[in-house]
Amino acid sequence: VRGELVLDQVSVSFGPDHAPALDKLSLHVAPGEVVALVGPSGAGKTTLVNLLPRFVAPAAGRILVDGHPVQDWELSALRAQFAMVSQDVVMLNDTIAANIALGHAVDEQRVHDCLQAANLTAHVAALPQGIHTVVGHNATQLSGGQRQRLAIARALYKDAPILILDEATSALDTESERLVQDALQRLMQGRTTLVIAHRLSTIEHADRVVVMERGQIAEQGTHAELMALGGLYARLQ
Repeated sequence: VRGELVLDQVSVSFGPDHAPALDKLSLHVAPGEVVALVGPSGAGKTTLVNLLPRFVAPAAGRILVDGHPVQDWELSALRAQFAMVSQDVVMLNDTIAANIALGHAVDEQRVHDCLQAANLTAHVAALPQGIHTVVGHNATQLSGGQRQRLAIARALYKDAPILILDEATSALDTESERLVQDALQRLMQGRTTLVIAHRLSTIEHADRVVVMERGQIAEQGTHAELMALGGLYARLQ
């Protein structure tokens, strides 16, 4: 079984003058579970997800991916377990296909399948050279919604068991939003997913909502349970 995450009494500090970014936080995410992380800015949501691929090191505590401490994994093998989708898609000055395969060999059929699943087929088909069109410096010819779908196609191509989604509230129009959400649903199928969530639709569809405050878990449960609780989450709505 792949995609199990355990954080055990994890603390992260960014220096003596700062409050700990995470303070003895413990969290278990089961394989295939979709967990939404919510809470005010600075609560530690980004720090938490950055610990998993070892972008950030903990000051104390244990982090396990599939039962193995993250520091025991070979770094490239560890990072192969994760696909990230965020607003800031880093684009190479290369073809659409190379941008989706991102360092892996380009399998054209698979690129097409991933574009299809990410709702980008029509847009790419309209480009002068299709998937062989060079997108240029940071793909300025792609809209925000198209860039996000390209990030989803890239994650599908990577086919990692764990997804980290940073859903920064981007101003997508309703149509783009629908296409992005639809593609995300396909991407999340059968994968463990951690979402730094802003949209209520995402939170309502999560198996569990983890509410963070000052580097700790303030409360957790489903959207309905937390609303009924009338605590921090209910006040955030």
